[in-house]
Amino acid sequence: MNRLLSIIIFICSFFHAVAQDDGGGKDEDIDAIQQQVDSILSLITPAIPDSTKARLYNEIGLVSDNTDTVLKYSFIALEYCKDTDLEIIADAYAYIGWAYYIQSKSREALDYNFRSLRLYQQLNMPGRVANKYIAVGQCYHELNITDSIFYYFDKALQLYTDAKDTAMIVYTYQSIGKVNSNLGFHTTAMDYYSRALYLDDVSNNYQSMGKDYQNIGYTELELKNYPKAIYYLRQSEQIYDTIPTDHEYLINNKYFTFSYLSESYLKYAIATGNKMYADSCNYYLSKIGNFFLNNGHYDSHVTKTMRYSQYLVFLGKYKEALEALEECYQYLENDVRYAEYYERMSSIYEQIGDYKNAMEAYKKMHDYKTKFANDSTLAAVANFQTVQAVKSQEVEKERLRTIIISLAIGLGLTALLVVYIILALKYRYRTNKELATKNHILDIQKNEIEHQKLVITQQWHEVETVNKNLINSIDYALRIQTAAISPKSEIDQLFPEHFIYYKPRDVVSGDYYRVAKCGKYHVMITADCTGHGIPGAFLSMLGISALKEFCVAEEDAANPGMILDRMRDFIKSTLISDSENNIIDDGMDMTICCYDFENMELRYAAANQLAILVRNGELIKLKGDKMPVGRYIVEKKHFQSSSIPIQKGDMVYTFSDGIQDQLGGDLENIIGQKFYLKTLEKFLADIYSKPLDTQRQLLDQTITDWRCGRAQVDDMTLIGVRV
Repeated sequence: MNRLLSIIIFICSFFHAVAQDDGGGKDEDIDAIQQQVDSILSLITPAIPDSTKARLYNEIGLVSDNTDTVLKYSFIALEYCKDTDLEIIADAYAYIGWAYYIQSKSREALDYNFRSLRLYQQLNMPGRVANKYIAVGQCYHELNITDSIFYYFDKALQLYTDAKDTAMIVYTYQSIGKVNSNLGFHTTAMDYYSRALYLDDVSNNYQSMGKDYQNIGYTELELKNYPKAIYYLRQSEQIYDTIPTDHEYLINNKYFTFSYLSESYLKYAIATGNKMYADSCNYYLSKIGNFFLNNGHYDSHVTKTMRYSQYLVFLGKYKEALEALEECYQYLENDVRYAEYYERMSSIYEQIGDYKNAMEAYKKMHDYKTKFANDSTLAAVANFQTVQAVKSQEVEKERLRTIIISLAIGLGLTALLVVYIILALKYRYRTNKELATKNHILDIQKNEIEHQKLVITQQWHEVETVNKNLINSIDYALRIQTAAISPKSEIDQLFPEHFIYYKPRDVVSGDYYRVAKCGKYHVMITADCTGHGIPGAFLSMLGISALKEFCVAEEDAANPGMILDRMRDFIKSTLISDSENNIIDDGMDMTICCYDFENMELRYAAANQLAILVRNGELIKLKGDKMPVGRYIVEKKHFQSSSIPIQKGDMVYTFSDGIQDQLGGDLENIIGQKFYLKTLEKFLADIYSKPLDTQRQLLDQTITDWRCGRAQVDDMTLIGVRV
């Protein structure tokens, strides 16, 4: 259902307006669209310029809702485009990206949406750039790349805000809310839904308010606040009922509101035992009728039918509930639905005391849930049932065959027939006794399976609790680390012209930076601890704490190599326990730059890092020692301190190795290749003269484009200081 809603919303946002239906039905819509396509094709003649042909083929992609048709004519449009037809090419890429997204080919959609985005940026078309940011975010959502989803939604939101486009601001809020809801962050989702409702209320956009109330109501339903869910969903229902429309998107939304209301009332009835709420559930199910089935929304039709079955179970009408479930079997589309179907069947059979069918349904449910697992207990149950059926058939065949032979022999063999019948009865008695024993074993196995189910459920809840506590702990650790790193006000005071690109791979970082005023020296420190995430963050806090003691006086800054010596001794003595076998070899790479702006001199020292100075387009590498601050195979006794004259306008860059190690490049290379130091050096030499905010933006955009959706491999830090 979420996938269907996402597609519907995506279509609406892409075109930013939807044609109104004449009320003649779907066949008339299809005929009207085909007439438009035929009309456009009739305008394309050999005499018209190629650029005009390309634009007309693009028009087909705009009016058609058939993805195959859109792909066919958009690719043809690209064949007729000249290199200078940038807007036409960008539109064709956009239509192709949309079609691939609707076909659930999110990787291909992402590629063409990025192509379109770059051209729209080159053409300085902020409205279409914002739309492409939304499209890219939607693709990342389908690919489950969470950090990129919010990054592009935020960029779209900024452009819509600058343009004061209230409708698209609302749509972006709704999209961000839906992603948060799908990730289980319901409180954050509610915040964005409420923002959307406020803007729609101010602008009197009642149709969009219907969607806002639906989103808030569904979120309250997820939080099990059933009275609030019913209140907001009724608000949505009232809007959709009072505003006449034949708009397909709004009609679909109206029936989804009915579906959510039926679910809210049924869960409220189960929670309170109040039949009145169950009757309200049935009322909304009857309002839905066969809408989903008639419009090809089979998964939603299955949901509606299963809910009606739950309603009948609540009333104790188990036979009717089974019949309702059986009706939806033909519309099941995936393993999850089959598992849910058989789970409900098993529950109803168990409530009416039909344990045999309950066990069969439970087995099928378990098979679908563990399709790729080898469950020996369930396999034994299935084999036993098969053997039992075969044996019963063989016994019956043997008995009939004996009777026929006995009758053919005649009365003379009556005595033998009687003997055979006695033997057959004894055999049957023995078989029945064995069957009873095996049925008893089956009951024991069923109880064991039920017990295992309870244990697994309990373990799942325990994992949920641990995961929630872990997330809360990491968020708290982020606040602590953020407080420990030098604040922006202090950095601005010591280095008025600077920028910081700081992007942890996980929530907390193994990279850190620190500034200090040591006499006449303005000190900038950039460090990269072993690892990332929580282990790296622990080391970073250790390093920040030590620097507060070792980098204080003017004498310290005059000899930055001595600071590294002290840091190394501190790390080596700290990361060791009483056990000789428990020595930790972790440490950190670090660059210390001490600026003497009075004498225009830079004193520096580096451990396993280097800094870059760019002066009048010339790049100068400020190298240090090739050993970390910590244990190393071959250690020098002291870190080297160096100095270099500096001039007004010089740019000094210090950085960790996260940027040059980032994998990216051509999407055809699944793994990707590293960004490498040479690429970074050339990039810095190209941008050093630009404003500092622009340098940071260009660096961020370059890294994002390089990744092409790939995961970040390490913490990234780069600091630029203009003298």
